[in-house]
Amino acid sequence: MFTQRNIFYGSLGALMFTGLLVAGALAQTPPDMRGVPPLLINIDSLGRVLVRGAIVTAAASSSAPNTLTATTNLNSMNFTWIVQTDGSTEFIRQQGSHGNIAEIAVGHIISFEGTLVAGSQLTVKARVVRDWSVRKVESNQFGQVLSVNSAVKSFVLKADERERGNITVFTSDATKFMKGEKATTTFAALKAGDLVQIHGVWDRNANTIQASLVKIRTEPRRVFEGGILKTTSISAPPTSIVVTFGRFDYTVNIDTDTAVLNQNWAPVPLASFRVGDQIRVYGAADGTIIDASVVRDMNLR
Repeated sequence: MFTQRNIFYGSLGALMFTGLLVAGALAQTPPDMRGVPPLLINIDSLGRVLVRGAIVTAAASSSAPNTLTATTNLNSMNFTWIVQTDGSTEFIRQQGSHGNIAEIAVGHIISFEGTLVAGSQLTVKARVVRDWSVRKVESNQFGQVLSVNSAVKSFVLKADERERGNITVFTSDATKFMKGEKATTTFAALKAGDLVQIHGVWDRNANTIQASLVKIRTEPRRVFEGGILKTTSISAPPTSIVVTFGRFDYTVNIDTDTAVLNQNWAPVPLASFRVGDQIRVYGAADGTIIDASVVRDMNLR
């Protein structure tokens, strides 16, 4: 039976390539970071199959929770593949991390490796399925909390890597929260302005992270150097100013006992500070809020 089927597939010309299918080729081949691999269909005389570049036309459903349908197309010739999976099937994302069948959606481009099911037309029992459309990776991300949505336990993170922009971070009951290096806390402790370190699965397509760990940074009293004054205040202390350090804007609280000084350590009025001046702050930070003991305008002498 398989000999007849193989002759039929061979008649499809360039679409079908017979030969030895290397075991584990799909699982061991590193992901193509330049994009989706070219169309490849390989069926050997033992019924082993390797397909790359198929488009999903039906995802797993409640009626068929372990089955995908995908098509390949060459010169207007369409071939429909039924991809059967089970508990032993390995699911891989584009960049090599482990995925699952629930991530695979209609329109995704997949590759799969397995064996033909006897007595069927293009039905494959898959050993490995790789989804080239799911770009999820384990990631560590540092940034500033811009807003918090307590209803769904998510927050928006301004990433320290500019090209990543603002990332929506989702948490769950399994997410671990820490403040500092050891103290454990909860989602309720999170607030806008906090600096946090996130570990979780980053979805590059959606620019979201499903967090497994959220560490809220606390900083002991220290010197914050190289700041640029973003907004100033003409009000007498207690008041606040905004200073940009690196990628993040810090609110600097100035109390009645805060020393406001120039470059030479001489007292100056806060009203003499100008937007764009270089600022140095001495104090303790909670996220991006600094309670200053000393504020120096390095442009004033």
